[in-house]
Amino acid sequence: MKKIKYLLLVLPLFLFISACEDYITDVEPLIDVVQDNLLTSEAQTEFVVRGVQQRFSVVASQIACQMDLLSDQMAYTSDIASASFPTFEEIDKGAIVLNNATTTGTYRQLGELRFFADDLIRRAGQISFTDPAKKSLAEFNGNLYGGIARFYLATAFGLNQNQPGGTIDNGPFIPAATLLDQAIEKYNAALNATTDAYNKRVVNSLIAKAYFAKGQYAQAATFAANGMASGDANFNALNSDVSNIYYWGFAGAGRVQIYVADRFNDYVTADSKETARIKINSVKGTSGKTYYWQTKYPDKGSPFIVMTWKENNLMRAELILRGNATGDALALVNAVRASYGLNNLTTIDLNTLMVERDKEMFCQGTRLIDQNRGAVPWHLAATTWRYMPIPQTERDANPNLKGL
Repeated sequence: MKKIKYLLLVLPLFLFISACEDYITDVEPLIDVVQDNLLTSEAQTEFVVRGVQQRFSVVASQIACQMDLLSDQMAYTSDIASASFPTFEEIDKGAIVLNNATTTGTYRQLGELRFFADDLIRRAGQISFTDPAKKSLAEFNGNLYGGIARFYLATAFGLNQNQPGGTIDNGPFIPAATLLDQAIEKYNAALNATTDAYNKRVVNSLIAKAYFAKGQYAQAATFAANGMASGDANFNALNSDVSNIYYWGFAGAGRVQIYVADRFNDYVTADSKETARIKINSVKGTSGKTYYWQTKYPDKGSPFIVMTWKENNLMRAELILRGNATGDALALVNAVRASYGLNNLTTIDLNTLMVERDKEMFCQGTRLIDQNRGAVPWHLAATTWRYMPIPQTERDANPNLKGL
């Protein structure tokens, strides 16, 4: 009945507006929208770049938190009073239906990041720049974030439980190895588009990480050696009180639905100095059980950590231990520990290094990659999803996925 009343009210208004259409022509253009073609100009380059960066900030922590949930680093339970998302439970158990609303939304937003980044490169190619700095700005950011989008497509999503990869523009399924190659190609283009030394080190670290995801450690060695160095500022996805960081909103002070594995409390119990890098709090479940949740991102506007010199150090240490690089693996690990005031380790091997990676990349979306590259064991049954599925909406809309 309410719907009928609503239609009866709206229909006369629509007819009135339609009848008057010819009389409402002498008006100023809209001021809250921008014609698409006007954005393809040197003057609007910085504006378009910021749009790409904003889209990255929206999706980066979202996809990383869900990757952590699928890994053995985080989990979901309805025993916590504030937890009520069954879609999170599906991810945690690796029993993800294709129309899972959470993963569907993430796939869409990741696709938007990829599109906006690629579109920035398209626009840059149509502009006759007079300022080389603006041309470099567009080409660097378009390639950087286009590479990052492909990296996440390759490492977070899959066609089937054990078949990682994704799609671009309703095209055919692209296997993870190919997407990672595309990411590396984009990163290399970003390297060529900047002269900034810090930017180059960040991109080199991202290339090394892409090769790690492929399990191609020899190729990773050169880029990690030229990656981020001690003292470099973190490469972050910036957030605000408007674009909340996902960890705060669903796995932190905003609302605890996702909690961290008990071993993180064990880490800080065994060595209280670990609280400098493993930041957790606790909550009682309705059953009385204690659960631990992250406070690494304490505020809704906390920046999300994407890459650091510390992760680069640990990549270099692993490459040395695997025989793909030379150097002092123990010194690299201890430099990371010293930055938190932790005591030096006296020995290092791959098992110990994986524990260091677990602690250092806590709540950064990296643990799932380590599990899927075989560096640490998978924690669920062999039949479970090791990636989030390409959603049903994409399968229905993309003719290349029919029947797959």
